[in-house]
Amino acid sequence: MKFFAVLGVLVLATMADAGVSMNNPNYCYMTDNIKSMTNMFGALTSYEAIRRFNFTTVNPYRSTCEASRFWYLGRYGTRYPHPGNFNAMINMANSNFQQDIINNYNEGRTTLCREDFEALSTWTIPPYFNIGFASMTTPSGVLAVQEIARRYQANFPGILNGTYSPDRFLFRHTWSERTTTSLRAFASGLFGVEDAQNVVYEPVPTRDWFLRPFDFCPLFDQQHGWVSVEREAFLEGPEIAEMVEQLNAKLGLTGGNRIGFQQIFTVWDWCRFETAYTFEFSDSPTGYNSTWCAAFSVAHQLLLEYTTDLYTFHTTGYGVPNQRLLENLHCGLAQDLLTHLRSDNPTDQMARIFMSYAEEIQGMLVTLGAFRDVWPFHRHNFAQHSSRHWIGSLITPFSSNLAVVRYDCDDGDNDIVFYLNERPILIPGCNQQNGVCKLSNIERIFQRFIDVDCEEFFCSDN
Repeated sequence: MKFFAVLGVLVLATMADAGVSMNNPNYCYMTDNIKSMTNMFGALTSYEAIRRFNFTTVNPYRSTCEASRFWYLGRYGTRYPHPGNFNAMINMANSNFQQDIINNYNEGRTTLCREDFEALSTWTIPPYFNIGFASMTTPSGVLAVQEIARRYQANFPGILNGTYSPDRFLFRHTWSERTTTSLRAFASGLFGVEDAQNVVYEPVPTRDWFLRPFDFCPLFDQQHGWVSVEREAFLEGPEIAEMVEQLNAKLGLTGGNRIGFQQIFTVWDWCRFETAYTFEFSDSPTGYNSTWCAAFSVAHQLLLEYTTDLYTFHTTGYGVPNQRLLENLHCGLAQDLLTHLRSDNPTDQMARIFMSYAEEIQGMLVTLGAFRDVWPFHRHNFAQHSSRHWIGSLITPFSSNLAVVRYDCDDGDNDIVFYLNERPILIPGCNQQNGVCKLSNIERIFQRFIDVDCEEFFCSDN
């Protein structure tokens, strides 16, 4: 999987021109020096894995004008599994599954390489995987968000200076531990752990339609009865069936010991969560090894990644039939952004920083028209989407962020640059060579949000 840069502007594509049929049954994870699958874990992808893979650094000089305003919508940092997934992972680890693989290897029934077998045979549940931490932010998640804040500060010191003042900065998170901890990590990255104690965070309302609009819109819920249809159909299709056969063959599993897709997904969760938990602490471009990744070939990882993209495309992406409603759900964020970018009041805050979830970033990207594919995703066109734009692993990994910077220009029509995960992105209607937008263009995109009452408007398709 690759990022392609057009003059440094982020464009996404996958470097795979074939599907699961290109599976290499003898693939050896432990001896692979590239480990491209670390960038294919969907929403559970490590932020640092994406950043190192793409050599990402913020370019504050995208515009020749002077940076003056900063707006940030972040996703929380790496977390532990949610309770249901956590239980499934622990149950798998405590079952005979691992011993079955060991027996099969010793009897010559697997295609595992020696290095992968040795890792699998000695693996134990990591001591830090305590179900009491379910859904909470990991230490690596805190570190990733702190480092993101420091890099933005280094590139925009005139806005994100090292001294906190509520007159200059606004911070707001949701009710969850992971957004709360992540926003505090961002603040400590900017101001240091001690000074960050002085930060004032906006109160979290009971009905947080602003940062959690999906939770408070019955109209959107009514249209979601069908959302899993395409994904579920894909899971019943030939590509997944072939992958299930290949994984069972690789691990030597037969008869009653065979595993199905749900168990395979649990193995993938071990692969993904161990990678994400440790990646930020490694200096390697591929991170530390995650033993259960050895069960999969690169082709399998691409297929599993597509199952997650198929889901988000139809729930928070361009596959949502009522696109108007999806866009309106983010009225509050869009209006807040536009108000911030339009303000010339020197007493207004210079930086507004929000911490939320992947769905909100995806919804804002849809509202902006970014990362739109020509053909919609469905159960029959996995192979045709090998070079798709909508790739959750790259768009919304852990700690993903949409940062918007206003640059003040002499002609009064200020420059606006949208940075996704620290790289500028292309927005329709803006400069398609360097990603620079004009404020007048952004006002046009968000026209209907300027004067409305978003609390009344967000759950409508007007």
